Amino acid sequence: MAYDDSRGPDSDKTAVHEVPPLELEEAARSAALICISGRSIGQMFLITQEETTVGRAPECDIFLDDEGVSRHHAKVIRQGETLIVMDLGSTNGTYVDGERVQVLTLEDGLKIQVGTATILQFRFQDEREVEFHTLMQTFKTHDPMTDALNKRAFGLELEKEVGFAKRHHQALSLVLFDLDHFKRVNDTYGHQAGDLVLRSVAKRVTETMRKEDIFARYGGEEFALLLRSTESEKAFIVGERVRRAIESMEVAHNGRRIPCTTSVGVAELTDEMQRPEDLVEAADERLYQAKKKGRNRTESALFD
Repeated sequence: MAYDDSRGPDSDKTAVHEVPPLELEEAARSAALICISGRSIGQMFLITQEETTVGRAPECDIFLDDEGVSRHHAKVIRQGETLIVMDLGSTNGTYVDGERVQVLTLEDGLKIQVGTATILQFRFQDEREVEFHTLMQTFKTHDPMTDALNKRAFGLELEKEVGFAKRHHQALSLVLFDLDHFKRVNDTYGHQAGDLVLRSVAKRVTETMRKEDIFARYGGEEFALLLRSTESEKAFIVGERVRRAIESMEVAHNGRRIPCTTSVGVAELTDEMQRPEDLVEAADERLYQAKKKGRNRTESALFD
């Protein structure tokens, strides 16, 4: 590197480096579908299996939240280095670069339209591109403060899980919890302390939840935990575990301990609930009861 001692931060001169060329290894590239239009825009789906299903059904490998997409719309078949897209008798068809197809071998850059609004672009991605898209997807779906899912991403997951639970007659429960007197924490200890509490809560919950559970920051100081294959009795136990874990946290800021408690509402999906929002409303009602009864408690329909 050539370096000029007179060069400072405000200098117009640029340091000269020997920049090695990027090494593009075809063998290291990964096949992927990248959503460039529709509700899943920006999302990357790596194609790693011999068959990858695409559709509106939650059990599909690539789930697309688009009412114009059939439940089982298409699939991508991998045969060595060759990838083929096949329509599965969808209602609105599968189009590649504007032409309706039944079966087609994919080439890098082709655009696949499924339904009325969703377009997926087929690309071979190198390691840097995969890392970039993964990072961008994290920015889109996760809360930067706590690294939990954000409310929008959680809403999509909730819709998938409710649909799956109803079709397969499986239990599904939701735990909503809201930190007690959080405004008082900000007013007394400062907003940096409040941020520390939020991060500490998310970390503690993540440590206690199962791998298959879905955790989100639902609002300012409100969080949600969606429990697959979990009936109300076990969900109540989870809610109590969360409450006790938060109550026992040791959070200190500038040498001062910050007391933390939370109010918890628990609800299980029932046959009467037709919309994902119905489950949220049921859990929210229990959360309201917990606050009304003095906070730092867990409420569920179990005790009605």
